[in-house]
Amino acid sequence: MPKVIAVLAFFVLLSGNLNAQSQLTDSLERAIRTGRARDTNLVNALNRLSLAYLYEDTERAGQLAGEALNESRRLKFNRGMAVAYNLKGIVYDITSQYDSALRYYQFAMQQSRIAGYSAITIGAYNNMGMVYKNRGDYKEAIRAYYQALDVLKTNGNKKTTANVYNNLGLVYSELKQYKKAHEYHNRALKTYESVNDLYGIGASLTNIGLTYSFMKEDDSALLYYDKSLRIKEEIEDKYGMGILLNNMALIYKSRGEYRKSLAMFERSLKLAQELGNQNSRISAFINLSMLYTILKDYSTAKTMIDSARVLAENQKALFRLSKVYEAYSVMYSRKGDYKKAYEALKVYDSINDTIYSKTNSELIAEMSARFESEQKESEITLLQNQNRIKVLELEQQRVRNRNLLLAVALISLLVLAVLLLRHQRIKYRMQVSAEHEKAAIQKQAYNQMLNAEENERKRIAMELHDGLGQLLSAARLNIAALEDVYTEDENSESLKNAGLLIDQSVTDLRQISHNLMPSALIRLGLVAALNDMASKINSGRKINMEIIIHGIDQRLPEPFEIALYRVVQESVNNILKHAHATAIRIVLRKTGESLELEIMDNGKGMPEDADKSSTGIGWEDIRSRVTMFNGRMKLYSQPGEGTRLNIIFSKSDL
Repeated sequence: MPKVIAVLAFFVLLSGNLNAQSQLTDSLERAIRTGRARDTNLVNALNRLSLAYLYEDTERAGQLAGEALNESRRLKFNRGMAVAYNLKGIVYDITSQYDSALRYYQFAMQQSRIAGYSAITIGAYNNMGMVYKNRGDYKEAIRAYYQALDVLKTNGNKKTTANVYNNLGLVYSELKQYKKAHEYHNRALKTYESVNDLYGIGASLTNIGLTYSFMKEDDSALLYYDKSLRIKEEIEDKYGMGILLNNMALIYKSRGEYRKSLAMFERSLKLAQELGNQNSRISAFINLSMLYTILKDYSTAKTMIDSARVLAENQKALFRLSKVYEAYSVMYSRKGDYKKAYEALKVYDSINDTIYSKTNSELIAEMSARFESEQKESEITLLQNQNRIKVLELEQQRVRNRNLLLAVALISLLVLAVLLLRHQRIKYRMQVSAEHEKAAIQKQAYNQMLNAEENERKRIAMELHDGLGQLLSAARLNIAALEDVYTEDENSESLKNAGLLIDQSVTDLRQISHNLMPSALIRLGLVAALNDMASKINSGRKINMEIIIHGIDQRLPEPFEIALYRVVQESVNNILKHAHATAIRIVLRKTGESLELEIMDNGKGMPEDADKSSTGIGWEDIRSRVTMFNGRMKLYSQPGEGTRLNIIFSKSDL
C-alpha cells in the first residue's frame, strides 16, 4: 500500500502538467532537432520535453533536464536552471533515489529564489516533503509542506494549495493521525471544488479512501474509491484510473477476493498500455505476478514477470529491474525452487549496488560541472595569478620528485625485507589466511542464519496476526451473535465461556505475534519499538523502565535495528527474571561516528565476567548479535551493586 500512496501523491502534484506536455512532445522534438529553438527558448523546450517524458521514459527525461541545466548555466538563465534542477530531482524521486532527489530540490529552491520564481519554490518544498515522507522522516515532511503553504499565502494558487493539503493528509495517514488526515483531505476537496478541478476532486476522494483503507475500514474506502472512479471515467483520466484500480485491487486481494482483484489489476494494465506508460505497465505486471503467485499459478506469474523484465531492460530502468528480480525471488521461493530464488536475489542485490554507484557518479559529474561553471566566471582573477600558479606547479613537481625518490627507496627496502623473510612469511600468511577465511565463513553463515531466523519470525508473526487472528475474530463475532439469541437458555453460560476463551486466545495470539516480531519495530523503527517495550513493562507498576535517546533523528538500517532490539529484549528478560531490580534504564546515543548502547539496572548484580563465563543461551545470543556488527561489549557489575552493560559500534560497523 505505501508504494501506491507515494505514486498517488506524486500524481496529485504533476498530472495536469504531464497531460499538457505530452501533447507538445512532437513539436518540441522538431524545434530542438532543427535548431529553431535557441538560447532561453532551447532551455524552455528541453525542460518541457523532459517533463513530458517523466513517466514514459524516466532516463530520457533525466538526460533532457541535464542538457537544459548545462545550457542554462552557459546563458546564466536562473529561471531555466531552477526548472531543470527541479526536474532532475523528480527523476531521482521517481526512481526512489531520495538523497539525490533532495539535493536537486535544494538546488532548485536556491535558483528559484534568485530568479523570483515562486512556483518552483513551492514545487521544490512540496517535492521535498514527499521525499521525506517516503523516507519515513515525517517531521521534516510536515515542515516542508508548511513552508510551501507559507509561500502560497502570497502566491494564492488554489489548485497548488489543495495539492499541498492532500500531501499533508497522506503524511498524517501514515502517522495514524486519521482525524488530522481527513481534515486536510477535506480541505483539499473543498478547494478543488471551489475551482471545479475534477482531476483534483478525484484525487482527494481517492486519498480519503486511502485513509479509510489504513484504518482497515475497507467498505468506506471502496465507497470513496467508487466516487473517484466515476469522476475519473467522466473526465477520461486514464492515468488516475490506473492508480485507483490498483488501490482497489489491493483491497480485494487482502480480502481474498482474488477474481475481483485480478480483474482490476488487468484493467489497470490495459489503461497503462493504452497510455503507453511503460512505468505503470511494469508495476501492473509485477502486481499481477504477485497475485498469480498467491494463486499458485506459477507459469502465468512467471510470464507476467518476464513481461515486466523486458520492458525494464528496454528502458534501462535499473530501479524497476531490481523490483522485477525481487518478484522473481518471491515467486521462486513460494514455488519451492530455492536455488532460482537465491539467484534472483543475488541479481537484485547486484542491481541495487549498481544504482548506488551510478547515482554517486552522476552527482560527482554534476558537482564538477557546477565547479567548472564557477571557475569560468573567475577566469580573470585566475589569469592575474598565473605567475604564482606556475611557481606552485614547480614546487609541486619538486615535491613529487622527492616523494618518488623516497618511494623507490622504501620499495627497495621492502623488497629486501621480503626476500630475507620469505619462507617464514609465506607460512605465517597461509596460516592466518586460513584462520581468517574460516572465521569469515563462520560469521557469514551465522549472519545468514540470524537473518533467516528474523525473516521467518516476521513471516510467522504476520501469518498469525493476519490469518489466525482474523479467524478468531470472526469466531468471536459468531459467538457474540449466539449469545444474543440464547440469553436465557441453558447453553448461554457455555457460549459466554467460549467467548471468554476466544478473547483470551486473541490476546495470547497478539502477544506471541508481538514477541516474534514487534510491528512497531518494522513500521516505525527501533526508537518506537523500545518505547513500546517500556510502556508494556511500566504498565505492570512493579518495575520502572526508562528509555533515553540522544543524537538519533532517523532510522538505522533494518538488520541493525533488529539486532539492537533483540539485544535489549534479551537483556531486559534476564533482568526481569534474575536481577530483582526495581528500575531499568536503556540509553542509546549517537556521538560523532559511533553509536553506544547502555543497559543498566539497580538489581542484585552479578560477577563482572558473567558475560564471558556464562554458557546460557541468552548471553550467547547477545554476544553473537554484537559480534555480527563488530561491536565491542563490556559488562560492569558487582554483587549487590546493580549491572551496566556497555556496547559500542563504530561508524564502519553500521
